[in-house]
Amino acid sequence: MIREFMHGEEKIAFHLDISGDGSAVVLKDQRHEMLVQELEAGRFVILNSQGRRLARATRHRDQIWVWLDGRTFEFRVPGEDEADTAHRADAGNEVRAPMPGLLVKLFVGEGETVEQGQVVAVVEAMKMEHSLRAPKAGVVANITATVGETVDAGAVIASIEAEA
Repeated sequence: MIREFMHGEEKIAFHLDISGDGSAVVLKDQRHEMLVQELEAGRFVILNSQGRRLARATRHRDQIWVWLDGRTFEFRVPGEDEADTAHRADAGNEVRAPMPGLLVKLFVGEGETVEQGQVVAVVEAMKMEHSLRAPKAGVVANITATVGETVDAGAVIASIEAEA
C-alpha cells in the first residue's frame, strides 16, 4: 500500500508491506524491516536491526505527531489537491473510503460487473460500518485494498470502468 505524508513542505511517499511476520517500509528504494507492537493506543515498540525503541504517535484530523528517540516529528496527510496524481485515477471511477478505518468486507473481485449504487465494500470506523457503493455501473478494473487492511480517508478501494 502506498502512503504519502507531508513533512514541512516535503512530500514523503513510501510503500508499506505488512505480513504476519512483521513489516517493511520502502522509502527512497530502501527496504527497512521492522516489527511494530502496539502497547496501548498511541504507544508502540519498534524492533529492527538497530534494536528496540519506544515510540508514541497521535493524530488530529490531518496532523500526525510521532515521538521517537527524544525527537518530535510532525507530519500532515496531504489533501486531495496535494495527493500524487500518479496514484489516482478519475475520482468518478473510484470507490473511496470516506474516513480512516478497517476494511472488513469486500463483495466484488476484479473483472466483476457492478451496478451503480451496489455495495462494493464495508469499512469499519468508530465502531460503525460504512457501506461503500459503486459510483457508476461497469466492471471492477482494480482492487487496491485487502480485507483486514487499515485504510486512510480517501483511500481508493476499487476502480470501476465502463463496460465495453
